[in-house]
Amino acid sequence: MSKKMCYNFYNMKTYAMMVLGCKVNDYEAAFVEQELNKDYRKVSFNEVADIYLIFTCAVTNVAESKSRKFIRQAKRLNPNAYIVAIGCYVQTSPNEEVFENIDLLIGSQEKNKIKEYIDEGLKKNTIKHLDKPQFEEMIVHEYARKGRAFLKIQDGCNQFCSYCIIPYARGRERSADHNHVIEEARELSLHSKEIVLTGIHTGRYFDGEYHLIDLLKELVKIDTLKTIRLSSIEITEIHDDLIELMANNPKIARHLHIPLQSGSTKVLKDMHRPYDVEYFLKRIAEIRNKIPGISISTDLIAGFPGESDENHKETLNTLEKAQFSFIHLFPYARKKGTLADNRDDFVDSRIVEKRINEINELELKYKTAYKDSRLNTITKVFIERNLNGISYGYSSEYLRVEIEGSYPAGILLEVRIIATDPFVIQECQCAKLYSFVFVVFVIMVTIILKKHIKMER
Repeated sequence: MSKKMCYNFYNMKTYAMMVLGCKVNDYEAAFVEQELNKDYRKVSFNEVADIYLIFTCAVTNVAESKSRKFIRQAKRLNPNAYIVAIGCYVQTSPNEEVFENIDLLIGSQEKNKIKEYIDEGLKKNTIKHLDKPQFEEMIVHEYARKGRAFLKIQDGCNQFCSYCIIPYARGRERSADHNHVIEEARELSLHSKEIVLTGIHTGRYFDGEYHLIDLLKELVKIDTLKTIRLSSIEITEIHDDLIELMANNPKIARHLHIPLQSGSTKVLKDMHRPYDVEYFLKRIAEIRNKIPGISISTDLIAGFPGESDENHKETLNTLEKAQFSFIHLFPYARKKGTLADNRDDFVDSRIVEKRINEINELELKYKTAYKDSRLNTITKVFIERNLNGISYGYSSEYLRVEIEGSYPAGILLEVRIIATDPFVIQECQCAKLYSFVFVVFVIMVTIILKKHIKMER
């Protein structure tokens, strides 16, 4: 870098970014970061910056509290900074005291104009009623912050579960044009060999011509793309043609995250979920029959209003039958603006804590059983980082894997799993290394007969 370029770089205005919430927020933040990097220099959020951006979340009261915390932190770090608050919390509660004197408020629309507004130094509240919102194109050319790339294909939700604020925060369903998605995936795959298709309701993707299955059939044709991973998808959206495609195409990761939320049909009805326990269990049995060894994980809420001891026992029984590879477990959290918040039969926090402990015990049992079932199997592992001679990544089944050896982040290995003990590095043999960039490295690997691996969640 020349002295002149160095001078210009360090005299650029600085920005700092805090991203809370879901993968969709992460993708949108990656787009904004990509655009800002053209004319601004990024610094840590703990540093003094000229501009602060906070991507907020409203899914729980705790998420809102964190959003407020970082907005206040930005104000303390630099009272004269230009501050931008973005996302779901801004959309649902734009009149909150914390948003007073914020320079730019962006809800669920106009995120693709953030740099334009910052360039102009515009002080504006852009919050609008989400009446038939359109999908806003935000093309990410390279995912700089991680080897794995998220690709947003869908936004909004029409489901209106009784505990969830997101349909009010994100608006109705809309999807990206399939031509744009395919082109973006092709470009991202030059740098990221694994892409995660994400959205608020990913399984409902439909751009007027292509459904999710049609999109996947095109994406698997991209030679430079080695793994396609689906983010959370509802059980009612996993149709037979999707199962068939997954079973016959190794590019699609052998993992599905399917929210259950409760193992009691009565509670599911109260939650306004579109299935019952019988249907859920029947479908995951069919998925496992077609795709042996697939990892199926879930989301679960403990202590939903009106959940009785009997309902909790039904949930435990359902979990015994479902045998998930892992569970994202949450205590029910009240959320203003949702139907469930109007109920008067909330479960005592001590009871909720007891139920969480019981579910955790059951999860550990089946998480361990699933990991043990993967012993001596060959799987693909996407390397994310290496440290002190150990490489870390996630398998196709979304299990945490450690391999002895410093492999470059962003490559895909085929390995044999031979141990699940998280405290002992055991031996394995790498079967194959993808990425033409590392052809020389492949030759070296064929000489080395033993490597080490351990698998965690």
